[in-house]
Amino acid sequence: MVSFRGREAPFTHRSIEFMPRIALLTTLALLLAAAPARATTLEDQREIFRSALPQAEAGRWAQVEPLLGTLDGYPLLPDLRATWLRSQLGRIDDAQVGAFLERHPELGFSAGLRRQWLNSLARRGAWTDYLALYEAHYAASGNTVLDCQAFSARIALGRTADLEEAVLRRWLAPVSQPQECDRAFEWLEERGALTAERRRARMELALESGQFGLARWLARPLGEAAVAEVGRWERLHGNPAAHLASPANWRDTPRDRALLLYGFDRLASAEPERAAQRWPEFRERFTFEPGERAAVDRRIALLHAWRHLPGARALLATMPPESQDPSTREWRVRVAIRMQDWAAIEAALAGLDPDAAGEPVWQYWQGRVFESTARGDEARPIFAALAAERGYYSFMSADRLEADYNWRHAQTAPNEDLIAALEQRAEIVRARELFLTGREVHGRTEWQQALAQLSAAERAQAGILATRWGWYSRAITAASGGGVEDDLDLRFPLPWRPVFEEQSRRVGISSAWAYGVARSESLFMPDVSSGAGAVGLMQLLPATGQQTARRAGLPYRGLQTLLDPAANVALGTSYLAEMLARYDNHRVLATAAYNAGPGRVDRWLPADEALSAEAWVDSVPFNETRGYVQRVLASEAVFQWRMSGETTRISDAMRPVPPRNAR
Repeated sequence: MVSFRGREAPFTHRSIEFMPRIALLTTLALLLAAAPARATTLEDQREIFRSALPQAEAGRWAQVEPLLGTLDGYPLLPDLRATWLRSQLGRIDDAQVGAFLERHPELGFSAGLRRQWLNSLARRGAWTDYLALYEAHYAASGNTVLDCQAFSARIALGRTADLEEAVLRRWLAPVSQPQECDRAFEWLEERGALTAERRRARMELALESGQFGLARWLARPLGEAAVAEVGRWERLHGNPAAHLASPANWRDTPRDRALLLYGFDRLASAEPERAAQRWPEFRERFTFEPGERAAVDRRIALLHAWRHLPGARALLATMPPESQDPSTREWRVRVAIRMQDWAAIEAALAGLDPDAAGEPVWQYWQGRVFESTARGDEARPIFAALAAERGYYSFMSADRLEADYNWRHAQTAPNEDLIAALEQRAEIVRARELFLTGREVHGRTEWQQALAQLSAAERAQAGILATRWGWYSRAITAASGGGVEDDLDLRFPLPWRPVFEEQSRRVGISSAWAYGVARSESLFMPDVSSGAGAVGLMQLLPATGQQTARRAGLPYRGLQTLLDPAANVALGTSYLAEMLARYDNHRVLATAAYNAGPGRVDRWLPADEALSAEAWVDSVPFNETRGYVQRVLASEAVFQWRMSGETTRISDAMRPVPPRNAR
């Protein structure tokens, strides 16, 4: 069993949530008994606040009130009241909520409370208050639920002048709308506004968006012909190859052309090579708009490129000029790079847009073309210019020249007077306390609001201040906009270093590599979660965390484990080591697999022959994964230098990528 030693995670609000209620009450009683009429230290107040917060969340204000005297002057005292108000929405006078928000509009908590209050007003049908709050704060938000609730409010209050057009715009959406819109749509029906023409218009939008359930519902009142049309779209959706066998089966009408465009989009996704074979005949026979033809041309060609299909090069090269755009011109280069055809790379580079041609990636490959075609004198100035900077292509260029990396490190000198002044600013104090009491999400919001008001010099010193608190993600963001982008101490900190080093050593990987992954994944935010559900410092999905823990013999207690920095690093390094073993110690492939999953990486491997790693990286079809691999490898080099003063060259990781049949 592995112990999670090193710096412990701060005692957070989440920790409190899992304490039994009796323990909470005991803690409160002890704190209250020990506390004088006014807490003597900020640390005392912080602990009392931590213990009082769950009581406020549970609506037990009677348990909180005895502590208010000890919290007099504590920056987060209003947050207790806000928490209690949230628990009491609909049970207390709304005027109390409004008065609180008017007094404290700046709280990170206030935006959430205001939104929850708005929803509470809607649930209770308090439409006058709802509209006042909506129009003051949300009318321009574009939020469908809130807009539809506002429609319901206006209908209930009889304020329907000029309402029909706004509701119709929402009704004409090509996807089903939330149930909050039902009352407004019923109102349109009552007014006779949902004509057959409008139903058909929405049905056609739904079909083109693949929303067949909505399209069927809209078609029923329109008769058998409309229902049959929906059926045609559904059949094409299910088997585009069968229905796109011959243009003779189609008419050159607007509806058939729309259906054909949808069908070729589907066929290109499912079978791009078959789409490429069939599209030319349809393209010439039907009177598509030029932009419609171009969209299908690009879709078919790019899917060939993304999937590394043999016809990609020809499709991109022979595409009509009017169908080309920056993405097709870029992928013409990437396909040539994957083929390692230096003449084709040079020709494709010459076809890039002028603005794009100056980007480091294309400058690097221009240098590689010169180097690989016996024009080293032309390559060296390009590599030297790139190597003067810091980053993936800069380090790769330095490797081509066998030159030292240009770290460009410029440490920011602390200005203690300015730091002391910042430390006294109310908004900075609040952000710090939110961080230290485990309410980091709200703390980040208020920190960013405070940063927006600071000068560049103040932002730089704020980064130093955040580092002293151990709030590394905020130090990075402050440095990035504070004119101190070259301060690697601020931008590449080493939090939880004993943990990273121990866990990396345990699984036999580089701690600098693990740091590069963690920084790229979370910016060292232990509580952050992604839209896909990944959690914590090294952004693990719960299922991945559980499976990794089982294989590695590590403890796993669900979300608690992923939110604990030491446990998250233990699992993340274990998973990294698994990916490294899967790909025979190929760090480039393992890094890509950590981001995109091993299944995708397996599909991206070359089919028959080994490929240079630099070419493989730049032909990865996902922009996110390609950038991620480059960022992690460059960050690994920076972290290694920060930790040891030694240079780990990116080229050391650039072993040839083996073909699929070699694994």
